[in-house]
Amino acid sequence: MSRQSPSAPLQDSGLEVSVLTGILTHGPDCFMDISDILSASSFYWRHNQNTFSLLQYLVSEKSIKSFDIPSIISASHEKSLPILKEDDPTEYLESLFDRKAPSKENTLQIAIIIYKLALARNGVKCIISTKDDLLKITGKEDISDIISMVEDPVFEFTSQTIKQNVGIQPICDGLIETLKALAETPQDMVGIPTGYPKWDISIGGGLRRGTVNIIGARPKVGKSFISLNIARNVAENQIPVLYLDTELARPVQMSRLTSLVTGVKLEDIETGKFAKSDIDKKKIWKLHKHIEDLPINHCSIAGQNIQSAISFARRWLSKHVGLNDNGQANPCLLIYDYLKLTDSSDIKNNIQEHQLLGFLISSLHDFAMQWGIPILATVQINRDGVEKEGGQFAAGSDRFLWLGSNFTILKQKSAKELAEDPPSNGTKKLVVTDTRYGPGMSGNEYINIIDSLHIGKFEESKTFHEAIDENFSGNAPV
Repeated sequence: MSRQSPSAPLQDSGLEVSVLTGILTHGPDCFMDISDILSASSFYWRHNQNTFSLLQYLVSEKSIKSFDIPSIISASHEKSLPILKEDDPTEYLESLFDRKAPSKENTLQIAIIIYKLALARNGVKCIISTKDDLLKITGKEDISDIISMVEDPVFEFTSQTIKQNVGIQPICDGLIETLKALAETPQDMVGIPTGYPKWDISIGGGLRRGTVNIIGARPKVGKSFISLNIARNVAENQIPVLYLDTELARPVQMSRLTSLVTGVKLEDIETGKFAKSDIDKKKIWKLHKHIEDLPINHCSIAGQNIQSAISFARRWLSKHVGLNDNGQANPCLLIYDYLKLTDSSDIKNNIQEHQLLGFLISSLHDFAMQWGIPILATVQINRDGVEKEGGQFAAGSDRFLWLGSNFTILKQKSAKELAEDPPSNGTKKLVVTDTRYGPGMSGNEYINIIDSLHIGKFEESKTFHEAIDENFSGNAPV
């Protein structure tokens, strides 16, 4: 234990005694209110820590109705917690009972001050611990690992501080305030709109906080294209987006985004041929500032493990998103394209690939829950998923279904489907196979996707049943 000193900074013995006096005077109900703010470790002096622990023991395990000296001393023997190391505990307790106690309201205010002092002490410990870890650097570590040593503990300290003492609450605590806020600013849907309204409805109202939303597809079908389309749609509403990319470099995605927004052929942008067309040049020069201002950040995580990816995401939250008063991230979207093992060294010690992929999705799910952010992740489906439709055909494990809030397959329409539902409605389809919140899809329902691959644009079109109804009504286009 560290040596304690009356002259130590970030502590006030008088305030600690005042809080204990207030608790002893106002009884167990006051203690319960204070325990929502303080714990025993919030006190600097060990005898005050032990006294608070004994009061907690008497309230939670003995269910006492009021505090008295014999009960506290008895609890000290039962828990082997000395109130004082040398002095007479009875004299110390008598001094607490004999002091003039602050009012219950003032006791709460003093408790808040003690909490802030303890918070500052913990911040100092966090910095010292970080310093000790940095002093062990040998120079062989990755730069990202060194940065994480600084950022991770500080950001974790900040988040835990905001979220501390949430505890058990009535399920409808703050109901009226919540309903009034919703009534004053009604929203079209619960989560973040993706720009695909039919899909948003199917999965339960857009991309909800604390969820992992998964799109599966075979290679070359368009996982990255549809991810970038969603990133653009979300960013157009000035909601920050982080695109964690295991496949494509930033210049490639920059060209794709430019083509998507301007409508200039992707090939012409990548080769520079757009400069030969006055129309194309005008489109790009007109929109380039708008494209640059879209709040989309890109990070290549090719060859990096999930811990590094989450470290990048945490840094992005800190710098570009920020946290609200509840310790949750402000509205944002994290895209992970796509779920796979990025480091071959992950496969070791006879751990199978599906187990490691399960760990990956678990890590993303925990991160989404911790910060209250929606995550859109893509995954490669195996060959069975071409003919059959279901989350079980994702290349990985059942954890995709356990921890994912919904699973959607992006695939080419079959020849039979194209005969019933013409290519003018779309040649690709989205099929929601599993969902926790929304209605999902029943039977052979799907959402048509019109793909304009020359500019990387994926547009939502009619559902299958809308197309069939249109055919029966005689309104189908010739």
